[in-house]
Amino acid sequence: MNSNLSMEQIRIDVKNVTDLNNTGRDITQISETLGLSRDYIQTILTCAQGFTEDDNMAVAVLVEASL
Repeated sequence: MNSNLSMEQIRIDVKNVTDLNNTGRDITQISETLGLSRDYIQTILTCAQGFTEDDNMAVAVLVEASL
């Protein structure tokens, strides 16, 4: 995982990963589609599971703290 990502990039990644996950794609498929590491995707999905609403910025803050 890259701890030098900007908050804006993390927010974009959160949106893209959760959108693909919501269509039924698994971590491997998301990784291949977006070119992101499986660990980073797992972190995003783990952080996102605690939010029922689509609050990408809140999830991005948790992801950033996890990097």
